[in-house]
Amino acid sequence: MSDWQQVPPLPLRRRPDRDVLGTALVWMAVPMQVVLTGFLTFVVVAVWSIVGGAFTEVLQFIGWAVLSTPLTLLVFALGLPLRLVPRVRAWWIRRAAWTFVLFGVAVAGLVLSYVVGTAGPVHTAAVADQPATDGYVPDPRVFLPALGVFAFATMHLLPPLRIASPAR
Repeated sequence: MSDWQQVPPLPLRRRPDRDVLGTALVWMAVPMQVVLTGFLTFVVVAVWSIVGGAFTEVLQFIGWAVLSTPLTLLVFALGLPLRLVPRVRAWWIRRAAWTFVLFGVAVAGLVLSYVVGTAGPVHTAAVADQPATDGYVPDPRVFLPALGVFAFATMHLLPPLRIASPAR
């Protein structure tokens, strides 16, 4: 046996790149983000329909899911460049705290949609199988964009790097 075969190999300690950590973070967060976005948009649509009297009886649960599920899938698809393009992903990870600001602006827009513009009471007349309902609807020109921004911000929330990275 020669000398070089007797020397045990030295393990090389190499720290993973920030890009590798960021890639892992954004893809590991997807299940939590999808569930959180689906749930929160479901709640917002539920509040909208209950307050506005849009759905009655069994149609409520079906209607909430019919509106919140495609919205969740749409904002996931719109945000794929944030996850797939390395330069955009690095930009997004460095500015992760801004998604919380965007989330706050969207919540403020949702609340404001009930007090500005054409927001007001609405009456739905009774039809063959459904009773008459009274409700209060938001201004759709404010509510719908705010709902889209709310869903997008929720889908792409990441913990800021100071919280996400381990202490040194």
